[in-house]
Amino acid sequence: MNQANGKQPLSMRNKNQLLELLGEYDKTTGMTIKDFCKLHKVTEGAFYTARKRYRSAVMAKQASSRFIPITATAVNQPTGSLFAEVNGIKLYQPVPVDYLKSLIA
Repeated sequence: MNQANGKQPLSMRNKNQLLELLGEYDKTTGMTIKDFCKLHKVTEGAFYTARKRYRSAVMAKQASSRFIPITATAVNQPTGSLFAEVNGIKLYQPVPVDYLKSLIA
């Protein structure tokens, strides 16, 4: 079943065609969904349904292209001299006596 303009209705398109249509909309700037749907002879309800159904596939495709590898580095110990150690907590700068008392309690 073809429409008058030769395009298939949204419900008759396969997954790749739907993904292509959603991708095309994502590339447009300044066009509302309503105008996009009129241009492509698609009902807004069908557009939203397809977007909801296939959005995860589109997002996964985009996310894979934005993957940035990270590397973990070891945390260096502070270079200053040790001021105090209370219950395994190391302090490398002077602190008020009340603070030390609160750590002990």
